[in-house]
Amino acid sequence: MRYDIEGRYAALIAAGESLLCDGYEGAQPKLIAKMAGVSVGLFYRHFNNKQELLAAIMSARLEELHGQIRQELEQYVDPVQALQCVLTLTLRYFQNHQGLIKLFFMQVGYGDAITTEQLREVRQAYRDILEQIILSGMENGVFLSADVLDMSIAINSVIGTINWSLYNLLIVKGEEIDPDDLAEKLLTHLLRGMGYGLS
Repeated sequence: MRYDIEGRYAALIAAGESLLCDGYEGAQPKLIAKMAGVSVGLFYRHFNNKQELLAAIMSARLEELHGQIRQELEQYVDPVQALQCVLTLTLRYFQNHQGLIKLFFMQVGYGDAITTEQLREVRQAYRDILEQIILSGMENGVFLSADVLDMSIAINSVIGTINWSLYNLLIVKGEEIDPDDLAEKLLTHLLRGMGYGLS
């Protein structure tokens, strides 16, 4: 029975992503439930509204991304290569889920306290990955030392650079992104801030 509960929840997530990305206003809970093959009551058992569903979808997708990143990072010791790996995989993932990331920027963004709380754990997981990479760079003298480079600001710089670059390209300019090219450009910018190559 546990599998059935998980399967129904997964069906709601999949149906929600499909319908919400197709048109936020038209994606009513009743339609999402119908597409998922569950009752509308089950929808409301898990989510109070579409925004909560969107946050749950985003959380599921980010967890998927984090799993890919952790697996790929096992082959990298060099912090610069590891950071490039994170940037590239993140941008490739968002390229493949452009509809979702656009929808998230437009409907949730950073101003919603409930959604921010829902995503706290999954956002922290991404920060933890970055912290390990930056700490390795500090300890090995590749990046600035801890007395100069503030860890929290460094992590915020990486995340903020990714998010605002995607927002500018996808939402403001309506352009397609080349994940590998953009990752290379962002890496160059971020490494300067971490003091790479100064010694």
